[in-house]
Amino acid sequence: MVKLNALDHPILGRLEPHEKLSGVLRSVVNMNGADVEVWIVPDGGPLEATLRLATDAASVLSELDARCRKFIANDSLAAYNSDWRFGGEVQADGSTKTFEKPPFNEEQFASMLTPTTLEFTGDNTIALSYSDGDMFWGHYLCLTSFDGLALTDLTVEMLG
Repeated sequence: MVKLNALDHPILGRLEPHEKLSGVLRSVVNMNGADVEVWIVPDGGPLEATLRLATDAASVLSELDARCRKFIANDSLAAYNSDWRFGGEVQADGSTKTFEKPPFNEEQFASMLTPTTLEFTGDNTIALSYSDGDMFWGHYLCLTSFDGLALTDLTVEMLG
């Protein structure tokens, strides 16, 4: 179990030990109108390196959010439009009523995403999670960049 002490950061605000995750500091920042949990995870490295990555990202939060939304849309839009927007609801009599949600373009899709968690691990990993606006039936979409703000070595995953 790794114990980190609370600290006041000039940009990230009050960072408190996460109540459920050992070795994680937690704060909340506002990103384009949404309150987003920030997790600082040194992962065995120096806390200062992780804080530096988080501080660099905080200075470009709007741009980071826009870039991540675009990557997620490029990765997930086709799956939504071809499969996930169709479904069925069980009725009181046990029958199923099918439905079809509207198709989206990239901009519409990206606008449905709401940032929920911004995690910084070590000195170069950033993970930004989004609620899906009910496009994927309540799953979360997460973009992880393994090369910090460069966003060239990344993955997009559906979680939950």
